[in-house]
Amino acid sequence: MENLVALLDVVSSPWQSVLESVRSECNDFGAAFFDAVGYEGFFDGYALLTVPDSFREGWLNRHYGELLRKHFSQVLGSDFIDYKVRLLAPSEAVPEIKLTATPEPPVRVAKKMPKPVSRRKLALYANYTFENFVEGDCNKTALRACQTVVENPGSSDLNPLLIYGASGLGKTHLLQSIAAELQQTKPMCKIVYRQAYDFLRDSAAIGDASYAGKAEYARELMQQFKERYAECDVLLIDDIQLIERSVKSQERLALLIKLLRSQGKQVVLTCDRHPSTFKKLQQGEKPARDSKVPQLSAVLLTHLENCVAVGLDEPDLNTRIGVIRKKAADLPFVDKDREEIYRFLSIPPRANIRLIEGVLNWLRAMHTFNDVELSLSCVKQLLVSPQNDGATLTIKSISEAVAATFKVDMVVLSSKRQDKGASIPRKIAMFLCRELTTESLQNVGKIFNRDYATVIAAIQSLTSLMDKDEALARQVKDLRYMLEA
Repeated sequence: MENLVALLDVVSSPWQSVLESVRSECNDFGAAFFDAVGYEGFFDGYALLTVPDSFREGWLNRHYGELLRKHFSQVLGSDFIDYKVRLLAPSEAVPEIKLTATPEPPVRVAKKMPKPVSRRKLALYANYTFENFVEGDCNKTALRACQTVVENPGSSDLNPLLIYGASGLGKTHLLQSIAAELQQTKPMCKIVYRQAYDFLRDSAAIGDASYAGKAEYARELMQQFKERYAECDVLLIDDIQLIERSVKSQERLALLIKLLRSQGKQVVLTCDRHPSTFKKLQQGEKPARDSKVPQLSAVLLTHLENCVAVGLDEPDLNTRIGVIRKKAADLPFVDKDREEIYRFLSIPPRANIRLIEGVLNWLRAMHTFNDVELSLSCVKQLLVSPQNDGATLTIKSISEAVAATFKVDMVVLSSKRQDKGASIPRKIAMFLCRELTTESLQNVGKIFNRDYATVIAAIQSLTSLMDKDEALARQVKDLRYMLEA
C-alpha cells in the first residue's frame, strides 16, 4: 500500500464499519463522544483521525485506544499498523460521517487545491503565538531561532530550520507562531503551513492518479502541487517524521527544499527527533515495516542533516509552573488556593506541555459540566484517577517539589554550602526521596552533594524534629500526599 492514500468515501469507508462496532461497545457518553471524531483516510498502515481539541485527544487515547485498534484490525486486517490523531485547527470542521449508503457511488470530481494567496488567512490556533509561548531554559534557543526567522525570512543563517523534540514540547506552537507573526508583519508574504498528513495527501494523490492510468489528472495534480508549494515564500511543515513510509513523498519534499532554498525562500520543519537518529535508506531501498529504528531516504535525510537543528527539552519546574499559570488564568480556582494548586499541578512533573494542557482541560470540563468547586482538596481528588498521567516519582521531581514549596532555588538546595534557609527543605527532600523512591541513599546524596552518612544523619534529624514540631510534621505529610496523588 505504498504511496497510496485511501481517501474518505462515505459508502465504502472502513471507518463506517469501525465506528458502528466501537459505538456498539460504548455507553451513551462514548457513543456521543465519537460525534466529534473525524476520519481522514488510511495511509501506509495508519488510520488518520481528527479531534477538535487536546482534551478529546487524551480521552480518546486513554479510554478508546485499544477498542479502536481492535476494530481497525478486524476491518483492515494485516495492513493496519495503528491509528494517529491530528488536532483540527479552529476553522476546520470535523469530517461528516454518514452511516447510510447512497444508492449510487458518488462521482469523484477533481478539486483543485487553492492557489496560495498573499492575504489568505491560514487555519491557525488563536493562542499559538509568540506572546503566549512560555519561555524557559528548555526552549529559549528554539524560540529565539523562530523569532529570528520572522525578522529575516530566507536568511542563509537559519535556512532550513529544523525544530525537534518529543511530542508535546511546543513544536507546533512555535511553527504556528511563525506563521501568525508573518501574517501580521509581512502580509504580502506567501506562507504555506501544512501538517505532514496534508503534504502526504497532496503528494500521494499524484502517484495515485498515475497508478490508476489517469495521466491527465496526474499532470493537473502536479501543477496544483507546484502552485501551492513551489511558489510560496515561506514553507512550514509540521511533524515530518510522519512521511517516513512514503519514499516518493520524501523525494518530493527534498526537491522542494532544494528549490526553495536556492531561491532564498524560507523553510522551517519540525520533527520528533534529531536527524542523526534516523536510519538512512539508500536509493531503491524500501522502508521495513517492522523496523523499530525510524527510517528516511538518503535524499531527504541529507537535507535534514544540513538544517540548523534546534531542540526542545522537557520543561523544568519553573517553566511548568509558568505554563500552568498562563494557561489556567481563566480557571475559577478558589483564590486562596490558587498558588498552591499551581504548585500541586506542577508535581509530579508532567512530562510535557500537552499533558499539562490535558489536565487543565479535564479540570475545566469537570467544573463546567459537573459544577465542581476547584479548591485545592477537590483538585487533588479529581486527579487521583485514571486522568492522572501516572508520572513516576524521581529524586529530581521530589527535590523540585520541595524547592517549590519552600521557595528555595534548586541550586541552593544542592549546594555544598551550609545555607540556613535550605537546611530543613534539604532534609525533607532527602526524607521523601527515601520514602517514595527505591533509590539508594548514595544516589539520594549525589543530587544534594552529600555523602551517605550525611544523608542518614539528615533523615534522623528530621524525624526527631517532626516528633517535637507538629506543624513541621503536618507540612511533610501534606507534601507527601501531594506527591503521591
